[in-house]
Amino acid sequence: MNPNRLRLIPGLILIALGILFLVGQYFEAPGIILLFFGLVFLIPYVLTRSYGLLIPGCILAGLGVGILFESALGRGDITILIGLGLGFIAIFTVQLVVAGRSHWWPLVPGGLLVLFGLAEAIPQGQTLIEKGWPLILILIGLIILAGTFWNTRTESKA
Repeated sequence: MNPNRLRLIPGLILIALGILFLVGQYFEAPGIILLFFGLVFLIPYVLTRSYGLLIPGCILAGLGVGILFESALGRGDITILIGLGLGFIAIFTVQLVVAGRSHWWPLVPGGLLVLFGLAEAIPQGQTLIEKGWPLILILIGLIILAGTFWNTRTESKA
């Protein structure tokens, strides 16, 4: 590892601790602890770009944020599901921004968790999921067809 990058670690750790202690004055401790452990994985990810550090970092941070908002909104059934789902979606997004490409798998659990969290938040959301889940299959099928059409079209031009 580059020696200049190693010098960044103490500064990043102090900044993360300061932010966590500042936020900890206003929110519950379990969310802060999970957010802290998420940052413990994310800070080395910033320095090494190791995908194995990004996954637990985003999941723990998302879960921590969901618990933090539970105390603010008083609806843990919603905020924890959405926070965890956004943590999974963050895995995809961060890797896409950093590496220019990403694996699609985090979108599946992330999307489902956010969808179920929103279903709990909306009064008729559960009924919509119970009756409308086949629409998700149709949407996925259309995406696959569009991707296949797009790939054959770009391959024929090349």
